[in-house]
Amino acid sequence: MLHIVNGDSFATKLRKAVPDADILVWRESLYEGPLSVSFTDPKTREARARYFTDLGVPAGQFEHFTSEQEQKLEGFRAYSQIVLWFEHDLYDQAMLIYLLQWFARHNLEKVRLLLICIDSFPGIEPFRGLGSLTPQQILTLMGTWEEVTGEQLELAVRAWNVYAGDNPAELFEFIRGDTAGLPFLKRALECHLKRLPSLHNGLSAVLESALIGIRYGIDSPAALFLKISDQWLDYGLGDVQFWRELNDAARCEKPLIVRRGGALPGFGNDNTGASVKEIRLSLTPFGETVLAGKADQVAVNGICTWFGGLFLSGKGPVWRWNKELGTAVYK
Repeated sequence: MLHIVNGDSFATKLRKAVPDADILVWRESLYEGPLSVSFTDPKTREARARYFTDLGVPAGQFEHFTSEQEQKLEGFRAYSQIVLWFEHDLYDQAMLIYLLQWFARHNLEKVRLLLICIDSFPGIEPFRGLGSLTPQQILTLMGTWEEVTGEQLELAVRAWNVYAGDNPAELFEFIRGDTAGLPFLKRALECHLKRLPSLHNGLSAVLESALIGIRYGIDSPAALFLKISDQWLDYGLGDVQFWRELNDAARCEKPLIVRRGGALPGFGNDNTGASVKEIRLSLTPFGETVLAGKADQVAVNGICTWFGGLFLSGKGPVWRWNKELGTAVYK
């Protein structure tokens, strides 16, 4: 039996629970960086390698991890059963639909594909993920997985095509349809669409929430991260990703915030150490103006980022999220 899991934290706990478990850790974040429907084509691979290297991932490490996980995946027929362990949030759902559509394109032959995907656990509130479980708690989940159906595979293929595609309108139409086969997918993809710059002020929903938190006195990055990650449990926000949001907000052409104490750390740094504890955050007058909807972040500072397979750049027009109508618009 092969266990495909959503990160090193859970893999460590699973190994303690089941010492002889054969585990493939899927380390590649699919909610950031360049994407394409084909995904493993050389052009996309090279673009993703450059993206993560620019973020501070040591040169060659990205290629090593991705090559290693893909080789292990290609050898799936060596197993009679494969269990996918994932959660409800966008971070995990993006990985899940990629893997399911990958298996949909391969002949499973006699391999049984099994899935356990949860958004809660008895006695844990809020539930932040599989990595927060103890080995003893993980043991209670063993055997509770269910076999993946053909309908789930087909749904994942369609989901990946719109998520890794470049048209948010098609993604919006997809989530208006029946996604019950993967019960957490709709929520996760709705969260994904809210990452688009707002029609109101050009801020993503997460960054807007962070600026509101700073406005109300949360000046510690660590405390702000805990608040925002709890507020956006369906996002699966990591600390490094959040630090990058704050760094970008502080160093754009017309800053939204001021950092006192230096820049927040990136990949490969100590993200919980003294450097983070010493930093304090405050809004700039421009940040207040944007929050009030009297200026637009994209129009003033521009944008240069990926949303699934969609690349947004420049100062507009770009795809945006219309909160009032709950839809994506190009403006």
